[in-house]
Amino acid sequence: MTKEALTLKKLAHVMAAVQLVSFNSVALAGPKIAVTNTRETGVYIVSVSGSEQSTTSLLARWQNKASALCKGGGYRVEPNGQPVVHDKRCSDAVVSGPDGLRCLEVDASVFGKVVCEQAPPSVSR
Repeated sequence: MTKEALTLKKLAHVMAAVQLVSFNSVALAGPKIAVTNTRETGVYIVSVSGSEQSTTSLLARWQNKASALCKGGGYRVEPNGQPVVHDKRCSDAVVSGPDGLRCLEVDASVFGKVVCEQAPPSVSR
């Protein structure tokens, strides 16, 4: 097999993989919520992402999760007192679709550090 044919074959595999990932992203639609428990009691990293055009619903989900983590008590958000909000946007990658090439979209997201004002009681192990 020539070097050009091998390169084209590799490119075809990469494009197929990108299309598969793109299809799975659509098939698994719905906001994704991730909570990372830090080593500090009552401190969490919370992120919510989804394919929504508007981040309003993602922000509401983020705030609900933060409140639930702090058992309905108060909390503060780092950095800068508010979570970081990113709208849905195009990445530098492209995917091939029925209408030609288009950018691979990056989901909208809300991210921030939640610090509970009243840390929940520690669990004895």
